[in-house]
Amino acid sequence: MLVNLRMQRLQDDLQRTANELEVVCRGLSGHARYLRHRVHGHDAQAMDGHTQGLKSSACTLRQIAHALTP
Repeated sequence: MLVNLRMQRLQDDLQRTANELEVVCRGLSGHARYLRHRVHGHDAQAMDGHTQGLKSSACTLRQIAHALTP
C-alpha cells in the first residue's frame, strides 16, 4: 500500500514537472519570436534549440510516468 502511494506520488511529480517544462517552452518560444523580429536570428535559433530540448525532456518524463504502475 505504501509503495503504491509512493509510486503514485512519483507519477504525479513527473507529470507536474513535464507540465511546468511546457510552460517554460511556451515562454521561450515567445522570446524566440521576439528575437527573430528584432534581427537576432542566431539567438532565436539557439532559443529554438533549447525549446526543443525541453519539449523532449517533458515527453520523456511523461513516458516514464506512464510506464510506472502504482
